[in-house]
Amino acid sequence: MNRNNSKKQEGFVLVVVAIVLLALVGFLALAVDVGVLYSARTSAQEVADAAALAGAFTFINDTQSPQPQTASDNALQVAINNSILGQPVAAADVNVNVDYANRRVKVDVQSTQNTYFARALGVQTERVAVEAVAEAAKYSTGSACIKPWFIPNTALSSSDACPACGANDVLISGEEVTAFAQSKFGQEFRVTSQDPGNRLAPGQFYAIDLGKGGGSDYRDNIANCAVTYVRCLESYSVLTGNKVGPTTQGVTNLLGNPPTDTWVSVGQYQTPNGPSDTSKAVAIAPIWDTCGPSGFCPTGNFPTGTKVTLQIIGFAVFFLEGIEGNDVMARLVNVSSCSSSSTETGGTVLSLPLRLVRAQ
Repeated sequence: MNRNNSKKQEGFVLVVVAIVLLALVGFLALAVDVGVLYSARTSAQEVADAAALAGAFTFINDTQSPQPQTASDNALQVAINNSILGQPVAAADVNVNVDYANRRVKVDVQSTQNTYFARALGVQTERVAVEAVAEAAKYSTGSACIKPWFIPNTALSSSDACPACGANDVLISGEEVTAFAQSKFGQEFRVTSQDPGNRLAPGQFYAIDLGKGGGSDYRDNIANCAVTYVRCLESYSVLTGNKVGPTTQGVTNLLGNPPTDTWVSVGQYQTPNGPSDTSKAVAIAPIWDTCGPSGFCPTGNFPTGTKVTLQIIGFAVFFLEGIEGNDVMARLVNVSSCSSSSTETGGTVLSLPLRLVRAQ
């Protein structure tokens, strides 16, 4: 009788041990495999975020390529250039949707990950899926790292300022970027001139005061980034004087001598590292409303003196080519406008908020 009881107890112990081992494997699977899957999901989210931002960025930096295809292609390319826990992302694992009207790009990324301890429970793989949505805002809020020049709203017109105002040959009208401006993307224009014959008025050479007003600050703000954050619809003082030396030095320090980066097309530049959609020569400067100041037209008499202030109505993005003769030359890349009714927030890229948003 005791012998039989002993055998029953041994069998019971074996059953309990088996159950405990199964539970331990389950806990190991939970601890290890869930941790791995969580890491995979985090990695996949980073891929989706980067891809969505890359797609939305094309609405800012590539203003001539066809949309929404360009945004979709860029988002997909960034996604498949990445990996999730060492596994390359395949095009079949990525789904891109572009909301052209709202300048939004949604990227869905999925990844199938092998399990480890969960295999003992019959679970060989698990799928993780994430989504990211990025948008490029329509209106500017302001910008850091601008160059110390102000761009007249009529800068790309073939006419003088006042006739251009009458013909609406302006970059921004009614707080909106004009069709005229869009037709000028890629066109070369003069940012500023060191020729006294091209000045706006005595001492006025299209410079804006973003520092202490000295030549060294002006030069450094060309070569590097201005500390001042220039905000939409606020007014800033002009910087008087024909700063020939600082202009040449600042442009040369930025671009190199000869320039290391060259223009190919809007959003496409040749750099020492090969073709790129970004370049150190891509710069931004505020736009002032040539047609707005009282008394400027029809005579075109720009205010004189050292206390002239200009209101910023938008920003011009341009590829700085260098100095030709007396002129600083560039090619227009994009224009963004300020809006008095805009509630845009967030960090800016070339004056426009570029951000991740929650999916609706």
